Amino acid sequence: MSQKKLSIYLHWPFCLSKCPYCDFMSIPTQNDDELFEKYAELLLLDLKNSLEKIDYDFQIETIFFGGGTPSLMSAKGIEKIQKFLQTKTNANAEISLEANPATFDSQKMRDFKNAGINRISLGIQSFSDTNLQFLGRIYDSHQAISSAEIVAKIFDNFSFDFIYGYECQTIKSFEKDLRTAINYDCKHISCYQLTFEEGTLFQKKLQAGIIKTISEEQEILFYKFIDDFLKPYGIFRYEISNYAKKGFECKHNLAYWNYCNYLGVGPAAHGRIKSGNYKYATEKIRNPFEWAKAIEEKQETYSVFSKLNEEEILQEILIMKLRLLKELDLCDLYEEVSKNVVEEMISYKKLEFLQSQGLIKLQNPKQIRLTESGILKLNSIVEFLCS
Repeated sequence: MSQKKLSIYLHWPFCLSKCPYCDFMSIPTQNDDELFEKYAELLLLDLKNSLEKIDYDFQIETIFFGGGTPSLMSAKGIEKIQKFLQTKTNANAEISLEANPATFDSQKMRDFKNAGINRISLGIQSFSDTNLQFLGRIYDSHQAISSAEIVAKIFDNFSFDFIYGYECQTIKSFEKDLRTAINYDCKHISCYQLTFEEGTLFQKKLQAGIIKTISEEQEILFYKFIDDFLKPYGIFRYEISNYAKKGFECKHNLAYWNYCNYLGVGPAAHGRIKSGNYKYATEKIRNPFEWAKAIEEKQETYSVFSKLNEEEILQEILIMKLRLLKELDLCDLYEEVSKNVVEEMISYKKLEFLQSQGLIKLQNPKQIRLTESGILKLNSIVEFLCS
């Protein structure tokens, strides 16, 4: 029996401070070696328990340590996890770790590499002090530059993350950010538009009138600028918010966007696992301390498995695969969802309407591609198709 491909996401819930735009499960805390060591052990235990529930032979293609701020972890903790997974991991697997510029030095980054990490996702966000202060980051431009230098020196495969689309930012300052990334020979760049998520400090400030959003016209200007600036350097958009040189696309995120099997480990971690003829959504307890208690007490309820129906699967596939900005052949969806459900939900009448609005291009009745206008309205398009 052939092995199935599997990706693994491990969630580290701790960070040094909570960014005002962040709605991820993260808890601000000071460096606490004892706490961090305990949580690394619990992550490993969660991982072991979760893998036992997979009822088929698999090979791990990607591993991603996300958070929170997983660069607060010790290299020793990461090494233990890597050793446990070693026999099931592809020799060429992509093993990524998210890092905050304020949480490491050269030696720690070398230790991460020796522990098995071969790709770093560095959350720069900006090289401008003004912009960093607005975004509530805990480091300044000097630390941002220093962290970029360290990562570029030690790793061949790394990504810089930026946030754009806020009131104190200009195209000129954003160009400087991107140009600095290019100067470090960064081959993967993620550019996320600032969003005001429910429950965040930024959303409260927005409602209070303390800060404001930029206009839709400005959003489009920023979005087009990124594409135009990076293309001459051979860095092309392959997903709505991600740009890379050929061969440096993030394999782990591609597993999400292509709706492959992935396992979520750690508090609030989600997964999608196919077992038999069914696709399951998995979700761990959100609160890190309740998650830890449940694992220590060997409670089965800390991880919830939910069977997805075909309508839910189709909606998720559309949200994920349309992000890749390439042609989507509806016939390919029949591998996951029955033909009747696809044709009922994604009717030709709906597709014609979206095309008339300039949101999609129809290559033929079964092949669709988002336009530039459609890219900015992806969620609304999927909601319309699945209504």
